[in-house]
Amino acid sequence: MAIESFEHPFYDIEVETVSAEPELYLIKILSIDGRRFTYQLKGALDEDAVAYVKSVIDAACFGDMLIERSGSDFNIIESRQRLKKHS
Repeated sequence: MAIESFEHPFYDIEVETVSAEPELYLIKILSIDGRRFTYQLKGALDEDAVAYVKSVIDAACFGDMLIERSGSDFNIIESRQRLKKHS
């Protein structure tokens, strides 16, 4: 079963599946103060990935980010362009 969203105390989070093979997801984040940003995740979206994404949010990365899963590790860089316009 695909993860469609997950909980965070100060953010509304929605997951959009872009591609099943290879696995590619957009994690759209809306802050309670109105900021909107998106993380793109390449790789499996499981509990480890959700925990990593939450840690990135908690580290105050409030811009669009590219996250790539490499085995059990994650690599992250800032996106040079806007990933997703939120509605």
